[in-house]
Amino acid sequence: MHAACSRLIVVILAVTWLTLWADAQHGSSSQEAVTFTAPDETFHFVYPSNFQVCTKVSLEPCHFAAFMPVCSEDALVCVLYPRQEFKDTNFGAAGFEVVEILQHGTIADECVTPHTGHQFLLSAEHPTELIGGVSFIHGTRDGAAMGHTNHTEVYRAFHQGRCFQLSVSKTETTSDTSSEPPMKSLTPAQEGKIEETMSHILYSFRFAN
Repeated sequence: MHAACSRLIVVILAVTWLTLWADAQHGSSSQEAVTFTAPDETFHFVYPSNFQVCTKVSLEPCHFAAFMPVCSEDALVCVLYPRQEFKDTNFGAAGFEVVEILQHGTIADECVTPHTGHQFLLSAEHPTELIGGVSFIHGTRDGAAMGHTNHTEVYRAFHQGRCFQLSVSKTETTSDTSSEPPMKSLTPAQEGKIEETMSHILYSFRFAN
């Protein structure tokens, strides 16, 4: 019964999101909402059909899609925002990924410790987040290198004896008006669109049981 309800919620989310997505396009062709289900059916989430998808079998295309990767080399799955939508801007990449933190003898306390596996800083203001009825600890990770910056929102939970980490990452480059064509900074509207889309993906995430 629980699995059936979970699938129904995902379908409702997909339909609702598809409607919102179409409205956001202001008359342009809308993108279909697609559900990704893990091979072992442990989890699923919804994403736009024009996103690039890479799974554990072949993560290289997504990992090397930007100077500062938004997809980990050990991710179970990673989906990338279409970069061409913001051509000639300082947008680098944006992605959502699911990683299983593998540690010998992993227990719940070890899983939710920021230095276990992928490191991050636990958020003092917003330390937990409810996603799909499951409480995740919440933190951030930032980086910079050679004119590129990276910001990642991290969510981690111990579920059914396994440690899962969800991440939403975005990279940008320093705006360069001397480039041809000139590189422009993302507008507040563009920033908002990326943030809203990635948030929809994050909050559509569900464990199967």
